Amino acid sequence: MGRKKGKKGKAARNAKAGQPTTGNEEEVYLKAPHSFVFHRGHVGRTVKDLVFDVRKIMEPYTASNLRVRKKNVMKDFLTIAGPLHVSHFIAFTKTDIATYMKLICVPRGPTLTFKVNEFCLSKDVLSFQKHPDVESKLFANHAVMVTNIPSDTMENKLMNVTFKNMFPSINPNTVKLNNMRRTVLVNYDTENKSLDLRHYTMKVVPTGVSRAMKKLMKSKLPNLGHHEDIADLFLEKGLSDSEGEQDGPHNQVTVTQKVKGRGVTRNAVNAIRLKEIGPRLSLQLVKIEEGFEGGNVLFHSLIEKTEEELEALKLMRQQKQKEKMARKQKQEANVRKKQEVKQEHIKKTLEGMKRKQNETETDKESEEEGDEQSTVEANAHEDSDDDVEYYKQEVGEEPEPEMFSKTRKRKVTKQEASGPSPKRQRQDKPRFKRQDKSGGSGPRDIKEKRNRARNAGTEVKNKRSKFSVKFGSKSGGGKKMGDKREGKKKSKFNTVHNKVKKPMFRPKTNKRR
Repeated sequence: MGRKKGKKGKAARNAKAGQPTTGNEEEVYLKAPHSFVFHRGHVGRTVKDLVFDVRKIMEPYTASNLRVRKKNVMKDFLTIAGPLHVSHFIAFTKTDIATYMKLICVPRGPTLTFKVNEFCLSKDVLSFQKHPDVESKLFANHAVMVTNIPSDTMENKLMNVTFKNMFPSINPNTVKLNNMRRTVLVNYDTENKSLDLRHYTMKVVPTGVSRAMKKLMKSKLPNLGHHEDIADLFLEKGLSDSEGEQDGPHNQVTVTQKVKGRGVTRNAVNAIRLKEIGPRLSLQLVKIEEGFEGGNVLFHSLIEKTEEELEALKLMRQQKQKEKMARKQKQEANVRKKQEVKQEHIKKTLEGMKRKQNETETDKESEEEGDEQSTVEANAHEDSDDDVEYYKQEVGEEPEPEMFSKTRKRKVTKQEASGPSPKRQRQDKPRFKRQDKSGGSGPRDIKEKRNRARNAGTEVKNKRSKFSVKFGSKSGGGKKMGDKREGKKKSKFNTVHNKVKKPMFRPKTNKRR
């Protein structure tokens, strides 16, 4: 179903009513005082419930789900207070004597310490009410702080200002009455010098209307089945006005704005009703400290000190501050020294790594040279293996072990040890100058003659031995080694070239050979 023609929407109505826009809301939120409510140390379950109830009082400008660990210190809360615009700390502690509440102004103090004489939780307060009026919308806006603390003394004046600064200020000319749903009342007892803190809801109701009439003004009508006439509800069979709260000058006001509520009219006299939702706190001021915990004691309700004692405490505090600064400087010097040692260690480590890298490169080069040598040996071994195979194929027998392997290995080892041998220079002079006595030109001619003689002997008899050919070529005749076995037959070679029979004797061997 569409919107009726000519009727404005909710956003338009709110804008016309002068409610703050989104940009103004953010600015208002940042300017409002924020708070942290937490406990320190072991406090017990009851005090923890009290912490949650106090957070409800400080809504919505507080950390509702703040989690505190045992290892957290006050400095941790102070560190994050600035970015979150936190202006106050409420810390609860417990000792064997009593429970204490510290109210700290962040970041420079002062610190107010209260003793919690008595307290009552919200659930206990609501359990005694027949119709408790608590809803989530109550905590969408901040509460209104109302105090009656006198300003006759320094400590009372400081308490009054501190409690008021915990909540946003109110401008009567621009405040919206529909946003004022809760109030916090702080009552000062002059006899006991204690504070009573109460938390209420506020509601505006019309005056001059009976309780029965208010029943009919609700959205849900009462059951009229046992009545014959509606007049019975207002006459003798109706409800009595004494059951409700009596209105009077103490709670009657003139409302100048339109307030949500049945029967509440503008510019008419209406009554304000308060209903307690808890918690309750009875506090007594113990001391006031200067600064954020641990400063000069400005006021103490139990201990009074003379001027000499205060001066001694001041000197002792200054001495502690000097010791703290000296200890801090020493720690910074130790940190710098450790950093220098660390940098020196890093420098030495880098130098060692470079040196090790160079050694590794040298080792790699030597390994490469060794690989090359092993490759040469392997090639030589393969060559020797090829020679052995070739010998087997040609001769049909295996060679002796010294024929190929030793000579090849010895040559390779000698070449590896001494390196490549230099090339031999060619001599201009002839290699053989000495001539033979028989008139020959030298050993080369002798070798040629032997070859011709050997060839000639081979043609005559293929089975001649090496020695017989040499003997025949040199002495010209004679019997060979095989003549005795063949019946002393003379060879053709001997009969042709040697006509004189020579005696059998062993020929001289060639010393040159």
